[in-house]
Amino acid sequence: MKNTIVVKAMRESDIDQVIKLWRDIFGSSFLEESVTKEQLITYLKKNPKASSVACNEDGKVIGALLCGSDGIRGFIYHIAIYSEYRVNEIEKRMLDRSLGKLKEIGIKTGFIFTQSSNHDMEVAFNSIGWVVIPNELNLGI
Repeated sequence: MKNTIVVKAMRESDIDQVIKLWRDIFGSSFLEESVTKEQLITYLKKNPKASSVACNEDGKVIGALLCGSDGIRGFIYHIAIYSEYRVNEIEKRMLDRSLGKLKEIGIKTGFIFTQSSNHDMEVAFNSIGWVVIPNELNLGI
């Protein structure tokens, strides 16, 4: 495994690799129930530079999170990292980067939506002062 990991803004050109990552981590039907590629492109355009990807030396996307705001609160979705890279605090680096982008536009509060059982994200959230609330609410929307 290469040691140099770059965390940067997610770009439209990263989307195919991000979708593959999410499908590999969350399952093949994950995006079919969640969001389309076209919606992701629109989201990135509405929230420029807020979403993050982590890439290895070869440019392969090995981690991603979707981030944006409604102008009042920030939102972080679909945090995922390939298991062989989870020991490198990449979650925290991506979170710090995206939260910094939210702060730059004046966002002070927000929500993180993820499968907390996915890869012990609760530790990463607690390290930045966030509290994990169990997913017990299903609005049926």
